[in-house]
Amino acid sequence: NSLGRPLKPLPYLKLLSQTMLLALAVLGSAAASNIRVLEEEGYQYIEDFSGYYAKYSTCFKVKIQDNNDDQVEGNSYFYNGKYHAQYNTYAAFKLCEDNSCGEDVCDSSIGYVTELQNYLENNVEYVQGYCNACNNKCGRRLEDNGDDDDEYEVDCDTCANQCDLLNAGGDGEDEANYLECQESFYDGDIQYYQAPACVNGKIVIGVFYDDECTVNTKVEPAIEFNYNTFGTVEGMCAACYGNDEVCENLYEDSLHCNGATPFDENEDSTMCKKFYNNVREVTYATRKRDLNFWGPILTGIFLIFGCGFCAQTYYIRHRNKATVDEKSVSLSKFDHGESGPPGKEQPISNPEIALT
Repeated sequence: NSLGRPLKPLPYLKLLSQTMLLALAVLGSAAASNIRVLEEEGYQYIEDFSGYYAKYSTCFKVKIQDNNDDQVEGNSYFYNGKYHAQYNTYAAFKLCEDNSCGEDVCDSSIGYVTELQNYLENNVEYVQGYCNACNNKCGRRLEDNGDDDDEYEVDCDTCANQCDLLNAGGDGEDEANYLECQESFYDGDIQYYQAPACVNGKIVIGVFYDDECTVNTKVEPAIEFNYNTFGTVEGMCAACYGNDEVCENLYEDSLHCNGATPFDENEDSTMCKKFYNNVREVTYATRKRDLNFWGPILTGIFLIFGCGFCAQTYYIRHRNKATVDEKSVSLSKFDHGESGPPGKEQPISNPEIALT
């Protein structure tokens, strides 16, 4: 520096650099991508499901192509003066290696796609049986005469939380009673039908024009549903151990997708493309929500440390300048006849006048 003395590293700057590295690590973790990697020799089909957990990913619709589609709108179902498209609805799930079913243990880009009705028929029955077993085993585990249901492997430390929504009750009809396409209500001379449907990646009961429930309407159901069952199906991280048959059946009945591409090259890629697009949207929304949470916090941290860094830099510069100015003044006084630098007293002599 200007005084010729080496500056020591400032603890403040060291702390600032450590904090910035930590903040960047948090952002990197929030935006981390999937970690599961396929083996080099190719896709390996799962034979033993005991170490896996199944988790719902998303749902989507795929348009039914028809050779008789009208050339203007590309739709085949004519109703009320115009054509409407027909769709099949699918659900996708993922297999994870930990009961948290988080992104760090699940590869969301690898999905297993099956018809929505098939997915619900397997999983609704499972969650109902699992939660009943949880109530019987864990709710009475302190009683000697508690019921045992060996059909379901229940973890009493986690099953109560997993079944909270299903056991919540409340107003509304149980949507589990409407898993098949069935008549719903009349509006004038129009007969509407209802069945499970997909809206923005969520499973709901939808209203349809046709008795196969392939032509969607924008009409709301005449019945109010509580969606406790569907919500539990979507949220549960279901152990395949003790549930091997459900996991195996869904696995074998599903199209296996590696992102937008089916593992089986002979399969049509349409469903995998739809699956991948939906998963990317859900993943982006989740990460955006995480960044929206951490963004203001990290911005505040950077601002605080930035202001502190500027303040300390300003203080050091002016402190050094003040020291240099003080030395300059002292040397200037010495050059103009003053006896020396301040702080060092010099003897004062009174010259005698010689009389001659």
